[in-house]
Amino acid sequence: MTPEVPQGQMTQHSIAVQWVCDSLLTKLHELFVPSVFESITNLFLVAENPCKAIPLDFVFVIDSSRSIRSNDYEKVKTFIINLLQFLDIGHDATRVGLLQYGSVVQPEFSLNTYGSRAEVEQAVKNMEHLATGTMTGLAIQYTMETAFTEDHGARPLNMHIPRIAMIVTDGRPQDTVKEVAAEARKAGIQIFAIGVGRVDMKILKTIGSEPHSEHVHLVANFSQIESLISVFQSKLCEGSKLCEVVDHQCQHICINVPGSYRCKCRKGFSINPDGKTCQGEGAMFVKFHADCSNKVFSFHILGKCESVTLE
Repeated sequence: MTPEVPQGQMTQHSIAVQWVCDSLLTKLHELFVPSVFESITNLFLVAENPCKAIPLDFVFVIDSSRSIRSNDYEKVKTFIINLLQFLDIGHDATRVGLLQYGSVVQPEFSLNTYGSRAEVEQAVKNMEHLATGTMTGLAIQYTMETAFTEDHGARPLNMHIPRIAMIVTDGRPQDTVKEVAAEARKAGIQIFAIGVGRVDMKILKTIGSEPHSEHVHLVANFSQIESLISVFQSKLCEGSKLCEVVDHQCQHICINVPGSYRCKCRKGFSINPDGKTCQGEGAMFVKFHADCSNKVFSFHILGKCESVTLE
């Protein structure tokens, strides 16, 4: 049993022990505490940004018709906000726009309106339910002709920034969608179609891009829409293979590169100036002009003009 040392009276031994303990604690604090603080900080950063997404031009197209109840409308807003957590939002990263529609289209903000996630989230929270009709075709047309224009913040097509439209709807459109959706896809817009409730899957498939297994989703009710978050996380996070996500239109091979993609031709073929289609090496592309009086036959082989006089 160690005898108590009266207060105010410390032996040389106890002073030495105290000094060693204080020194050790100071050193441990210097070495350990900063690393702990850094680790905790990193944990919060990871929680805030679970992934760094590839750059996108991303437009939400939200059905705000009267068939959607107020509490379900709030669930859609929550779904959007949760999905934003997987986007690296910024003017030089992913740009986000949003429009909602009923009988008319109401743009909420354009691709060049906000430069941070916090601003986008607040704008989503401020949205108000339109509670009118369901003009889905009109909304797709606006998305194609206005939302994805450079004047509204879309980047030029030659930058190969994927243009993504996510359409969320709960009902049958009151206008035609097949033709305008096909036109939008042909213009380079990748369309994800999300149906909630009693939505005709055939209509969703006329809206969404192919393959439909990747781009068309149907859930039973608005409470289940959150289940799609994990589906889109893998598509939006860095490491996603753009060749599997975008409509690259490469004739032969699509090659993933960081934040983008490029087209490549198979052996024996070379890439055309459009960067997508291929031509066979040594192939003859005939373009001729016949002059009957001179009996001259002109043609092109690999871009070189040759002419033959027929005897």
